[in-house]
Amino acid sequence: MVNPLHLLKRFWFLVPLVVVALAGGGWWFKNAFHDRGYAPVQPIAYSHKQHAGDLKIDCQYCHSQAAHGRQAGIPAMSVCMGCHDHVGTDLPAIQKLAEIKEKGSYEDDGVTKAGGAVHWKRVHKLPDHVYFTHQWHVQAGVSCQTCHGPVEEMVTLRQHAPLTMGWCLDCHRRTNYVGERKDHQVGTANNAATMLRQDQDPVVSFLRTGQHGQTAAPAPAAPTERQVDRLKRLIAASPELQGKPQWQVADLPETHREFYGKDMLMNAQTQCSTCHQ
Repeated sequence: MVNPLHLLKRFWFLVPLVVVALAGGGWWFKNAFHDRGYAPVQPIAYSHKQHAGDLKIDCQYCHSQAAHGRQAGIPAMSVCMGCHDHVGTDLPAIQKLAEIKEKGSYEDDGVTKAGGAVHWKRVHKLPDHVYFTHQWHVQAGVSCQTCHGPVEEMVTLRQHAPLTMGWCLDCHRRTNYVGERKDHQVGTANNAATMLRQDQDPVVSFLRTGQHGQTAAPAPAAPTERQVDRLKRLIAASPELQGKPQWQVADLPETHREFYGKDMLMNAQTQCSTCHQ
């Protein structure tokens, strides 16, 4: 019979190679089924750092459906050009954007992209059998950074989290968050046990801004007297805006509608703080 100890002594130099191969295979298998770090080159170089970070434009100004449905939504051309008809018009990227709007199509890797809109390359994609809705998470107060990472620091958008089923479940179990929907409980596997534990383990309070687990972003500075005076005069001229923190372009006064263009409709909500910092 072959003596295993004798074989080990004879081929001891193969042991480190086997260990390295197994470790490498385990690491590959662990990371082979998600696209963490995926950052495709977009048709137009758009910087979330500049817009969400430096200019502090609210995420829902562009992704206006995040609080209302499954998809966060991609801004229409009118949302982009609402600002860039007047801002950055000398930049090559903005000139390309204006050209797409004017011509109604553009070439990308030899393929004609029609529709008068930018065909952005999708970064985050869940399997078809997974049901995920932004609405429930946004209304629960989950910050964008919890899943998407520090987007306000990304010049090129990349996938921050693995977005695997285990990653999602770990978050729900760690916070014991099951939500208020009785027909769709998410949390621990035993629903009866989950219901019993709700009183002892209340729903977690997520940060609305800043990365999950860190302190919330500092409160915005108080408005200046000039800003308060301008807002009072605006409301006095258009009393129908009283009590409305956000509205559509069609609801704005004539002076504001002219800024966006009389024939242009913007389907994203417009917020005062976007322009009146």
